[in-house]
Amino acid sequence: MKGILLILCISFAFAKGEPDVAALSTVGKVLHSEDSKIKSDIGWKKDLLLMEDLDVFDAQALRIMMALCSAETNKSFLIVGEPTKTFRYYFARVAKMLPPSGCKKLSHVEISPSKLQGFMYSGTTDRLWRDKIEQPAYDKDVVLYFSNLSNLIGIGTHSNQDTGVESRYADAITSGKLKSIAFLNKFDYNRLYQSRHAYVLNAFKEVIKINQIDMKKVDKMVRKFFKINAPNVTISDRSYDYLYRTVEYYQPNIGEPERSLTVADSMIRNVGMSVSESSPNIQIPSPYTNGFEKEFKIEESKASSMTIVFDYFETENGRDVLTIIDGNNKSETLLKISGKKSENFSVGPFNTDKLILKFKSDTSQVSKGFKIKKVISKYSDSATFDFSSVRDAVMKAVQIPQWMMTRDYDVVRELFKKLDDDVVGVKEGKKDLVKQVKIGYVSGRTDEKPAGSLLFVGPTGTGKSYISKKVAEFMGMRLITLDMTQYSTEDSFDRFLKIMSNYLVVYPYAFYLFEEIDKANFKVLDRLYFMLDEGIFYDQYQRPLFARGAFVMMTTNAGHQLIIKEKDNPKLRELVNEELQKHYRPSFLNRFDGISIFKPFDDNEFYQLAQIMTSKKVIKMKEYFDWDVSVDDGTIRFMGENGQSKLYGARPMERTVENTISLGVSEYQINVGVIDFGAKVEIKKVPGQTNKFEITVNDTDTLLYEVEFNSNSGDKKNLFFSSQAKELKKVFESDRVFDL
Repeated sequence: MKGILLILCISFAFAKGEPDVAALSTVGKVLHSEDSKIKSDIGWKKDLLLMEDLDVFDAQALRIMMALCSAETNKSFLIVGEPTKTFRYYFARVAKMLPPSGCKKLSHVEISPSKLQGFMYSGTTDRLWRDKIEQPAYDKDVVLYFSNLSNLIGIGTHSNQDTGVESRYADAITSGKLKSIAFLNKFDYNRLYQSRHAYVLNAFKEVIKINQIDMKKVDKMVRKFFKINAPNVTISDRSYDYLYRTVEYYQPNIGEPERSLTVADSMIRNVGMSVSESSPNIQIPSPYTNGFEKEFKIEESKASSMTIVFDYFETENGRDVLTIIDGNNKSETLLKISGKKSENFSVGPFNTDKLILKFKSDTSQVSKGFKIKKVISKYSDSATFDFSSVRDAVMKAVQIPQWMMTRDYDVVRELFKKLDDDVVGVKEGKKDLVKQVKIGYVSGRTDEKPAGSLLFVGPTGTGKSYISKKVAEFMGMRLITLDMTQYSTEDSFDRFLKIMSNYLVVYPYAFYLFEEIDKANFKVLDRLYFMLDEGIFYDQYQRPLFARGAFVMMTTNAGHQLIIKEKDNPKLRELVNEELQKHYRPSFLNRFDGISIFKPFDDNEFYQLAQIMTSKKVIKMKEYFDWDVSVDDGTIRFMGENGQSKLYGARPMERTVENTISLGVSEYQINVGVIDFGAKVEIKKVPGQTNKFEITVNDTDTLLYEVEFNSNSGDKKNLFFSSQAKELKKVFESDRVFDL
């Protein structure tokens, strides 16, 4: 009877202490498991390797580990800080820290709250929590991590309840049934602390606040990162300092150590790789005997990876197994192989320079065995990273043009000419843009405001968006366009904050175009007001994001009728300013570096538009179809006259060019024959005919065609033809649907 009782006690103790990591991995990711059969999640491997034996967070990590190993009931910690990746390094350090002497070793699993959500039936989430969390983790030697505690709150809320599984989580950590570490960004922490969910925050044994990471700690992390991932690379202390200073200036919206490690990762990706092959004498007897065991070692010093190619491999499937282990981390099994494989079967690459191969057969059947043909090793080439290497990596990470880093100002010097050659009219807009580019990116602006901020005012189709696109293109910078009609309601404000903050984090140096700013909700305008005034954009967490590298352009059609009617009035600017104050607060308008007025095109400018658009059309046809297309001046003048519209600007001209040229090509191919690649195509205006043209292909076949214009082509043609249409025009005018 005593023997039976002893067996039951031992079984109970085992069940109580050993976690079911396999079950936990179905709702999370394994950082580290004491079960050698379960590997660490690939998404955590790099961080775990970096933080092993790195003492940068050991003051807090050691305190956490001591508590996890203590006799205290509550073994839970809440880490609070900026919404960055830094918390992952805390998690990784705790997971890789050896427990104090006499303390049980622990497994570590990150839980994904989204995998706990049950959608089909009420109570599904409760069952998932019971089956996937309670049974495998409660009172077991495992630590559960939550990367964002706020994502857990509310999951599994029933229609007749006001709490979800967070209540079970809070009870579990308070009672000591569950060891857990969670992260919560400080903005959500302040919000939840004032809410009915404050009890979840108060359930933790201790709150650890992540302060700004000391640069000495950042330096330790970056140096170890290079040592692990690029051991053949040499970097001077001055280059390290240059890296930290440069990335801080050009990437202010990502905290340390994340931003420096991002650049370091970019740098090692550019290091070349050498490949070598070796033929180790590794094989087992063929056939091998029952119960045969053998261990081999393969070492290629300083190799970044190794791949094994077998001459042959044939063992009893599932029973006679070759196990490959990382020689630098003998607790990590990389692969198990069994069965019959094809000739020249290969495994890997394994990211290590040492491998241990263990073969073991059982006492049943035997087979041919295996022989290794060769080992392919890859090595990082030796390299020295200097200032230019750091600069190139920062440029890639922050996506800024090279001229800005090297201060090669030819781009700015040539900017006005390039704009003048491509953008018709809008002289004021060109001058304002070039002036602000010089001030923002060349002069060494010392305030924190955006590099430039301009409001483009004018009728539709006058080039407000087009000139924004071209200035970004000519300067080699990204253009971020936001259609403000998408943010016209109060409900869209949070979406705007998320989108805008993501852009500023990824593209701190870019041109930002806010289309039709008059359509934006007043909350959006208020947030942009602060960005223009302070150079800081406050995201959904009220986190300040710097916009000093951004060039802000906004467009509005406010006052477009006034500009059309008074375009030659010497007091136009005063009139426009008065009109703008009817739509925007004076304080908002006063935050712009300049307000550029885009006037309607005159006859000569419409002719230039026709020339430029025709030229671009011809270039595209050459690119797509290899056609050598020529368009005579008579056709261009015809389009310049008939594509004019003071009300609609350049867009009717674009349609006119498209109609005139594309129609001729399509009519020819339908009525005469397909135009082959490389053909010569000529389009000419028929003299003395109002709207007739001829298209000739390869100087042989000619087709006469006629172009008719609809009501959306321009102002020169009568928009209404029938008597009914004339009556309809009167109705529209009387109802002021539009103003001719």
